[in-house]
Amino acid sequence: MGKLLRVVVMVLAGAGGATAQSGPETEARRALDRFIERWNTGDDVQLREAMHFPFATVAGGGVVTVAYEPGDFRAGFDGLRENEGWSRSTFDFDSFSVLRSSPEKVHLEISYSRLRSDNTVYRQSRVFYIVTREDGRWAVKLRAPARPLQPLSDAERDEIVSEARGAILQFFTAFNAGDADAAVEMLHHPHLFLTPPSALTSTGGFRVAVSEKDGPRPDFDAMRQTEGWHMSSFDSLEATSVTRDKVHFQITFTRWRPDGTRYWTVPALWIVTRADGHWAVQVRSLFPATYDDR
Repeated sequence: MGKLLRVVVMVLAGAGGATAQSGPETEARRALDRFIERWNTGDDVQLREAMHFPFATVAGGGVVTVAYEPGDFRAGFDGLRENEGWSRSTFDFDSFSVLRSSPEKVHLEISYSRLRSDNTVYRQSRVFYIVTREDGRWAVKLRAPARPLQPLSDAERDEIVSEARGAILQFFTAFNAGDADAAVEMLHHPHLFLTPPSALTSTGGFRVAVSEKDGPRPDFDAMRQTEGWHMSSFDSLEATSVTRDKVHFQITFTRWRPDGTRYWTVPALWIVTRADGHWAVQVRSLFPATYDDR
C-alpha cells in the first residue's frame, strides 16, 4: 500500500452481519490492477474492457491520442514485441501514489518496468493515470508518462518548470483581461477538458477540442451575468511530474466577485506541454469545488 493511499472503508451492519464497501482510492487501485492484468495479455480486446471511452493518451510534445470508441484503441503490442522485445510489464505498488481523489475520479501515479521474455528489465519509469467511475464501474480514462527516460538535472528541471508555469500565468492574464482569443492561444490542441465529477455525463465529463475553432472558448459576459465573476486567481501551483516536453501541475484556483469575495474554489490537474517550441495548456481535469457559495 503506497504512502499516500488512504483506504476508506464503510462497514454497514445488518441482520446477517457486516458488509465492507471500498472507497474511491481502493476502487481506483483495483481498476488499475485489472488494467495491468489485461495489459499483460497483449490483447487489445481484453485491455479495452479495463478502460473507459473516450480514452486519452498524453505522450507529451503536444501529442495526444483520443480513442472515442473501443475499436479505435490500439496499444501497439506487436510493435512492443518486435522493436523492444517486450514480454510483460510489472508495476511497483509500493510506489502507488494518489495525488487527488473524489467519489467519481482519482488521479494517481505508479512506477513500472518493462521486461523481456528472459525476465530482464529493459525500461523503468513512472506513469500517471486518471481513473473514473462511470455507470457504476471504475476503469482507466487517461494515461500519461510521468518521468523522463533520461534523468533531468536540477537546473534543467527548474528551467522547464519555469517555462511551463509561465504558460499558465499567461493564460490567467488573458483570462482576467477578458481576452478569449489570447486565452485560447495558450491552449494546445487537441485540448482535453475533464469536468468535475458532479457534471459527469455518459462520456465521463470528457470533452475534446480538436482545434482552436473548437475552443474551449470562455464566455466572459455569461460569467459576469450569471456568477458575478470579476477575476480568477490560483491559490496553489505545484509541479508534480516534469519531463522535457510535459509538466503536470496540481493547481487550485478561485473565482472572485468585484467586491473581493470569493465564490468558487476548485482543485485541478493541468498538463502543460511544449510543442514547436511553445508551452501551452493541453489537459485540464477539474475536481468538485472545495468552496462554492453560488
